[in-house]
Amino acid sequence: MMAKYPRSKPLWKLYIGPMIMALAVAAFPMIARGDYSYLLDLGRLCGIYVIIVCGLTLLMGYTGQISLGHAGFYALGAYIPAVLISAFHWPLWAAVIGGILGTAVISLLIGSSILRLQGNHLALATLAVGIIIGEGVSKLAITGGADGLFGLPQITLFGLLTRPEVRVLGIKISQGVLQLYFIWAVVVACIVWAVQLIESPGGRSLRAIHGDEQAAESLGINTFALKVKVFVASCVLAAIAGVLFAFVHAEGNLLPEEFGLMMNVQLVMMVVIGGMGSIWGSVAGGVILTVLHEVIALIGSAAGAADTSRIEHLIFGVMLALILILSPSGLIPGLKRATTRIIELRSK
Repeated sequence: MMAKYPRSKPLWKLYIGPMIMALAVAAFPMIARGDYSYLLDLGRLCGIYVIIVCGLTLLMGYTGQISLGHAGFYALGAYIPAVLISAFHWPLWAAVIGGILGTAVISLLIGSSILRLQGNHLALATLAVGIIIGEGVSKLAITGGADGLFGLPQITLFGLLTRPEVRVLGIKISQGVLQLYFIWAVVVACIVWAVQLIESPGGRSLRAIHGDEQAAESLGINTFALKVKVFVASCVLAAIAGVLFAFVHAEGNLLPEEFGLMMNVQLVMMVVIGGMGSIWGSVAGGVILTVLHEVIALIGSAAGAADTSRIEHLIFGVMLALILILSPSGLIPGLKRATTRIIELRSK
């Protein structure tokens, strides 16, 4: 008897997660107000990192291709439109579209070359790409060098995001909250797209490549073309995150420190800690490490420490080691298995 083709999940199962996430984001400003209004900045930054890690999860977790240089494509998404605006006087939206398309073309050219490599060679090649781009944006005169670029226009969304406040059904919504909602609306759209991709036949092809590339080729899957497509898609997501960082979160001030070598390391840690085989793990990893970074900085500031980077690296390293020992598949898949095991034990 021939095996049945696997059925897709019901629509409500695909969209229940994004809906819950959207409700949580909608309620978040109830916490981030008054003395805690700075949490809005943190929430916006979490959303930006989740977009990057979502693409990295597709590339590393589902396709099995290591990338240690995605901070470079994050930088391209921010700097290409910034340079087009500051040096060539392009309109904002034309520059943004040009930046995303430019990143897609560059990633296509790079991916077509380096994705023929495997294992450690691929990891080193992507790391080299990230370092080259990072050094470029911090050294070139057209990007402002180490001083960065200032006075860039912001995405206004037809003036909505620049208003001091907006009233909806009698409820005041501040500018910071509107920016938070805008960024997380993009996050939800990216998550929905990623979940649909994973549950599609194309998603099953990605998992087949991760499991055994030669076996996938024997089934008629064009593995190289599919790897390049996923690489480009993940780089485009990083570019979108770069646009949101430069033209929404950073308020028009773009500095190269955001896109350095340690950002590459942190992005990979977000993927590994959250769970490489889980889109929701990318959400958890992005939020957890971003919040932990802020908590360490606050504790260090209260303790009078001028630089907490070494302490942060130590804590992140210990956390990564514990996750790899206790739950090698990541936090979210590990919690899922633990919950299933507890339910099974209680049912006995």
